[in-house]
Amino acid sequence: MTRIQAESKHAPETTAGVYDDGHLRVEHDNYYVSCGGQPLGFRRAEFLLLSRLARNTGRVVKAEDLWRHAWGDGKPYNAESLHVHVYRLRSKLAPFRVRIETMVNVGYRLMPAPNS
Repeated sequence: MTRIQAESKHAPETTAGVYDDGHLRVEHDNYYVSCGGQPLGFRRAEFLLLSRLARNTGRVVKAEDLWRHAWGDGKPYNAESLHVHVYRLRSKLAPFRVRIETMVNVGYRLMPAPNS
């Protein structure tokens, strides 16, 4: 097996409307999330934040971009409110070893559960 084949074997599936790394599955169009095969429930804003982060797994998403994705341009950016929503999202994902890292004064990054 070549190095590229080995890397693609462990790469998340990112079809148009689905993120699936074998542990975390986010169906963007269906508002569906599961971890380890267990369906999880999220509020709309939480889901939209997770969806945006999942589309950019391992990369930092600017806080303002997350805010705009979840609430649009009609609601002024509020860093404290965003932090609270991310905290709630983290709390729901923590038992499944899915982490959201904070990049201070920049944004957030989704780090999927380690293999094992």
